[in-house]
Amino acid sequence: MPVIYVCRVCGFKLYEFERVGQDYFGVPTPSEVINWYGGVCPKCNSKLNRPSLEDVIIKPLRKTSYTRVLALH
Repeated sequence: MPVIYVCRVCGFKLYEFERVGQDYFGVPTPSEVINWYGGVCPKCNSKLNRPSLEDVIIKPLRKTSYTRVLALH
């Protein structure tokens, strides 16, 4: 199941975790992604905040798999 972190304001894709084994550390936390960018979206310069439960969107990709999108702002 892919996990995608996006800016809530402009929709810029901050990070995408596609599969297990993609990297050694696994899925980063929202706080880690925010720290990578210094707390600011590189595209629209809006402040990034930790997502609430309402910001988590689960969408079907195919018939049997789903993706999770976390909006940070």
